[in-house]
Amino acid sequence: MTASTGSDVRAVRPILGKDKDVTTGRLVDQRRSTDDTTNATAGRRNGERHLAAVGGHRAGGGQRPPGERTRTLGDVSVMNSVAPRVASGRSPHLPADEEESLLVVTIAEGRQIVEAPQGTLIARPANLLLITSRHAGRIGSDRDVKKRVVHIPLQALRTLDTGGAVPDVLLLDTQENVLAALTMDYLAGMDNWLGARSSAETDAARNALMVLVAGCIRSARTDISGPSDLLPLLRRRLESWIVAHLSDGSIKVAELAAAHNVAVRTVHRAFASTGDTVGSVTRAHRIAAARQDLVTTSLPVTAIAHRWGFCDPSHLGRLFREVYSMSPGDYRERFAESAMREERMPWGA
Repeated sequence: MTASTGSDVRAVRPILGKDKDVTTGRLVDQRRSTDDTTNATAGRRNGERHLAAVGGHRAGGGQRPPGERTRTLGDVSVMNSVAPRVASGRSPHLPADEEESLLVVTIAEGRQIVEAPQGTLIARPANLLLITSRHAGRIGSDRDVKKRVVHIPLQALRTLDTGGAVPDVLLLDTQENVLAALTMDYLAGMDNWLGARSSAETDAARNALMVLVAGCIRSARTDISGPSDLLPLLRRRLESWIVAHLSDGSIKVAELAAAHNVAVRTVHRAFASTGDTVGSVTRAHRIAAARQDLVTTSLPVTAIAHRWGFCDPSHLGRLFREVYSMSPGDYRERFAESAMREERMPWGA
């Protein structure tokens, strides 16, 4: 990917106070910092400070800046706004009850500046910027920025193939990465998506966006090589089998191995390659399937629990709260039909 010019680095100095080489398109695995964020407003939770620096305000959370237009796709929000020049400090630790998030940022005018260990990343209109709430570097801009920010709970990507852990920062060039270009086009097409939508349409749009984002992350990975190259392929096939058999009852590792003509140990190795287990992946997909039923059907919670292999509604409720920090009933009330009563105006207005 093409590196930014030295003039960009000089322009960044007054904002970030650093002079580093500029690189793009690399995966970054950063540790969190406990430094406070300089432009955070009083009363905001620590996690919100970091998101506000990029423009990723949560749907329904806090006062919206002038010119902001927000729509929701269930638990995913998409915001169009014009953000003023801001010199941001470092992001603090997230509180224990703060969900980790991924922000997908596209720039219409101006540029977003992100400080990372390998240099100062500069997101321009031709770039797709992905940044998590774990990011500990500075975030700012040297001019007003017209942008779109998609707020995605990281847990929502749990059941998708990202090729490994989601990086803290990823900057992609849409002229070089076809999935990044498709994601940007998909988001741009939503700007003309007006009027009421059914819960099924909303969830389908959400899921399509998630698949594109996961593909962007996977396509940028460069750390899969060597004699174990076949494990990622096997890993995907094993997971597809699990999804296809969720409603059949318990998933047994021996049956999973036999269906793919591999040893049980190989199955465990395939999931361990991404830090997972058969049980954790199966549980994540069961919860994801239950979540989809909650927002797209009127099935009782009891029926949903039995449909997707939970012992009873309380079993579903306990695991669901661990993931989404609310009960299945509260999630349905917040993100089903009531969540689609949005502003009747174009996103790009």
